[in-house]
Amino acid sequence: MLQYGDYVPHLAQYRGVTPLDGIKAASKGTVTYAKGCERWSNDQSGFDEAIAAAKAADVAVVVVGTWSRDQDELWSGLNATTGEHVDVHNLNLVGAMPHLVKAIIDTGKPTIVVFSSGKPITEPWISDAASALIQQFYPSEQGGNALADVLYGDVNPSGRLSVSFPYDIGTTPIYYDYLNSARAFPDPGAVYSNGTIVFGHSYVLASPLALYGFGYGLSYSSFSYSNLKLSKTTASARDTVTVTVDVKNTSDRDGSEVVQLYVKDMVSSVVVPNKQLKGFAKVEVKAGATKKVSIDLKVQDLGLWNLAMKYVVEPGAFTIFVGSSSDDLRANTTLTVV
Repeated sequence: MLQYGDYVPHLAQYRGVTPLDGIKAASKGTVTYAKGCERWSNDQSGFDEAIAAAKAADVAVVVVGTWSRDQDELWSGLNATTGEHVDVHNLNLVGAMPHLVKAIIDTGKPTIVVFSSGKPITEPWISDAASALIQQFYPSEQGGNALADVLYGDVNPSGRLSVSFPYDIGTTPIYYDYLNSARAFPDPGAVYSNGTIVFGHSYVLASPLALYGFGYGLSYSSFSYSNLKLSKTTASARDTVTVTVDVKNTSDRDGSEVVQLYVKDMVSSVVVPNKQLKGFAKVEVKAGATKKVSIDLKVQDLGLWNLAMKYVVEPGAFTIFVGSSSDDLRANTTLTVV
């Protein structure tokens, strides 16, 4: 079944291009399929067939995730794991699904895991063990073709996460623009697959950081950043500053990069976020080429609500960052507001 979410026409999720349909249409070779398991069941009776199919294949693709229904089905009491009034106590894969993923990875065949879901999935071990991981948030009617385009390289992906993915439900809420605090350096712990335990403090056996941060996303291309400049390094609240940076495609594949601009207020009269996204630009860059990217930044947008509950732009230093995500900032410079 396809994953459209719950605000769709009745039974719409049973119509459209499935991942199997898309892969078959795009493939010039042999495609074998095994159901493996349902998205809501503990039943593992289909594992043997799925394992055999993976062992006989060159590459395995495992599609797992959440289970959504249209509103008519939801209000009639049918089961689901995402949707309106469908609340969960964790963000793990349900039932047999994580066991299926492990069983296929354990065959030793290159395994691509696809999360088809309406929410983040917290299974960090899959990121470590799988050959590749693709996130499809509620694919549309053409979701199967879109997936195949990415799998076969006909489309070079350039999507970015609009939410942060935690390691575990216990580390939520998690977001990139958390307030500045005295705890500047995380001290995470970890439990490793070989049984080794490393104790930390925030958290004792986990990390407060994101598994995948806001703005994260990969493509078949790679990019480098250089020559970050401001049209003016000193400005007033009435000004607009143009931020420019050179982005080079360091790969042999044409691709698109989402250049993200973040700002950090270095000194403020009230507590403010550690950094905030203030602009972005998606640019296509040919293989080996360099493109100058420009993003306008209104100084007025650097303001805050002070103790008198007035919106003001306070004078001082602001660090301007550019990068590929909130956790991957490639260059920075300083803007002084007067």
